Amino acid sequence: MSAYYRLPAGLPRVIPSNPWLRSASRAMSSFIGEENQSPNYDPRKYYPARAGETIARRYRILSKLGWGANSTVWLAKDTSRWLWQPNRYVTLKITNCGEAEQRSANEEVEISRYISQLQSNHQGRAYVRLVCDSFRIHGALGEHLCLVFDPLREPLWLLGKHLGRNGVPTAVLKPFLKMVLQGLDFLHSECHLIHTDLKADNLLVGFEDLGVLESYARQQETNPAPSWDGDGRPVFRSCPDFGHLRKGVGLVQISDFSAAVFGNFPEPHNHDIQPQPFSAPEVLLKATWTYSADIWNLGTMLWELLADRVLLDGLDPTTSTYSRGKHVAQMIRLLGPPPLQLLGRADRDVCSELFSSSGEFKMPGLIPSAEFNLANLTPFVQGEDKRLFLDFVGRMLRWEPKDRATARELYNDPWLNFKP
Repeated sequence: MSAYYRLPAGLPRVIPSNPWLRSASRAMSSFIGEENQSPNYDPRKYYPARAGETIARRYRILSKLGWGANSTVWLAKDTSRWLWQPNRYVTLKITNCGEAEQRSANEEVEISRYISQLQSNHQGRAYVRLVCDSFRIHGALGEHLCLVFDPLREPLWLLGKHLGRNGVPTAVLKPFLKMVLQGLDFLHSECHLIHTDLKADNLLVGFEDLGVLESYARQQETNPAPSWDGDGRPVFRSCPDFGHLRKGVGLVQISDFSAAVFGNFPEPHNHDIQPQPFSAPEVLLKATWTYSADIWNLGTMLWELLADRVLLDGLDPTTSTYSRGKHVAQMIRLLGPPPLQLLGRADRDVCSELFSSSGEFKMPGLIPSAEFNLANLTPFVQGEDKRLFLDFVGRMLRWEPKDRATARELYNDPWLNFKP
């Protein structure tokens, strides 16, 4: 397979002025610019990294790429290279110094080490992003674990923004989905891992040309992003825009294994996982879950990728807040009532809150009208492409986890091979 995927001919290459501004429909909240604007911001937990700073006597920070509740992410240049060697750039994820954040980061390092040591020729291995190295640095309140990754360009959903669209066109998305399915099959069948946190931000596309990185690095060194005081800690503006696509895009990789768990664990899993809009029925009902929770997750995420919208938001129209009952009600409208076998495995308290002993849903008023159906919710595909797409997602969005297709079975689905 080539090092990059060329976009179909005829599609415009346009990038907006702020490509990381996500729609309210996907984020389900107002856009937050930097970490200090988050209501849960604690400046004492974040490491006070600065552009131009050299970390671990090796990595010189060039720019901030983004941030999360538990970390900041930076592009850095490896200064340990000899003069005759080409430049090497890395992504540094500097985790917060809290106990929970450190534990999560350590788990990601251990998962990466486990995967990297596997003896496997599975093609899906190429579509999984692993930690290359890790080390600790000292901050005011304690140690910060720093994870080193090979740099990637951007989340998969941003390809739509490059193309001047509100969503990734199916012709562009299908080859990437095949890579994602190969990566998932590798994780499920060879690594025995369940990702548990699939979302568009965790599917990252590589660089089509190393010159993109060089140009970006020169720009950041010449004109670094501004910073301001964040309660005694510098806060830099995120600069994740690497410019227009030059000739295509790199391969996609599944990232962020901080919440991954082993599927062959002796005891069944039943703790809360997944981004809320993508939660599988067995997760909402606490009916134990396994690898197929990732499949449901991927199926619901397709609306985010293709149309920049959420399929099942679980928002109660009377309060505009999330409701587990509304979420289940939306599932009932799309899939019909859940099978009694699933309800029988569900947590007693959760199930009794939503269903009678005979399996009747107790909140029928929350069920959307008949217009809320998969056909009406997919205006972004047409004709035979739409029919095949609905068949494709129908193999993933099923009440019973055992009835869902596996990643390997989905790889050769007719929709992925159909060219309108």
